[in-house]
Amino acid sequence: MSLGVSVIILILGLVLLVVSADFLIKISVRLAWLLRLSTLFIGLILVAFGTSLPEAAVSIVAAVKNSKDIALGNVVGSNIANIGLAVGLAGLFNPLKVEKSLFRREIPVMLVSCLALYGFCWDGLICRWEGGVFLLGFAAFCFFSFKNSKAQEESEEFTLSGPLSKTESKPLVFLIFCGCLFFLVLGADLMVNSGVNIANFFGISPWVIAITVFAVGTSLPELAASVAASIKKVSSISIGNVVGSNIFNILLVLGLASLIRPIEVDRSILNFELPLMIAFSVVVSLFMMTRNKVSRFEAGVLLLFYCIFIVFLFIR
Repeated sequence: MSLGVSVIILILGLVLLVVSADFLIKISVRLAWLLRLSTLFIGLILVAFGTSLPEAAVSIVAAVKNSKDIALGNVVGSNIANIGLAVGLAGLFNPLKVEKSLFRREIPVMLVSCLALYGFCWDGLICRWEGGVFLLGFAAFCFFSFKNSKAQEESEEFTLSGPLSKTESKPLVFLIFCGCLFFLVLGADLMVNSGVNIANFFGISPWVIAITVFAVGTSLPELAASVAASIKKVSSISIGNVVGSNIFNILLVLGLASLIRPIEVDRSILNFELPLMIAFSVVVSLFMMTRNKVSRFEAGVLLLFYCIFIVFLFIR
């Protein structure tokens, strides 16, 4: 495929991604109301799961093909991008308010998941029983998230207009929700494929492609959904989507991938990429504790350090 065609597909994927993300946020809030669930739960479970599908698809296929760099690098790079890029950009549009309930369950689970991943990688292999532990943790997280989710009045300014605001049919709303997720993932897939072709055209190494092009490409749903939520001032979905997605990436995606085939780990990532992922997770958690929000300045700091990380990968 020529460079020009790849660029056109890249732009097409971006347009599809942005439009579908906008509808996804609208239908997510409507679905929360109809199911009498909080929008925080929608962001943590439904949206996070849907936007984690690209990571799951890439890592599972990579595990089947025994491509260790892609299987693990995609998840680690995606989690870094979710915080540095998604939270960074979303926070620049509007300061991101953080619900206190996140500090009781989701943020600790995210941090423990990161530390567990580092521990499981220490011996150079994520084996099947460790993948099983991740999946058990994922099941427990979903169970307690659903159990503790309760109906609440919408506390943030967000209004629906048009047919969506009057739709009472749960099957129809859920069908639209699934359709939005499908086009969101399709847009990300188009961007990943074209991005890989562009990277190969310029002769970039496979590891750099895995942790940048694949990671950023599969993080585009989180980025699009979080930015759209931030613009609409629905911070519970914006922050909840990123935190939930990072948890899903480790517990569900790597759990399934390592269960299919044990993942060999290059020990060099224990000295750079994994510690950096943990550092990003800790720093964003500390930022959230500051007046229960991520300010524009803090978002800018996250984005700046993410850009430095990308530049360092290409020049080292």
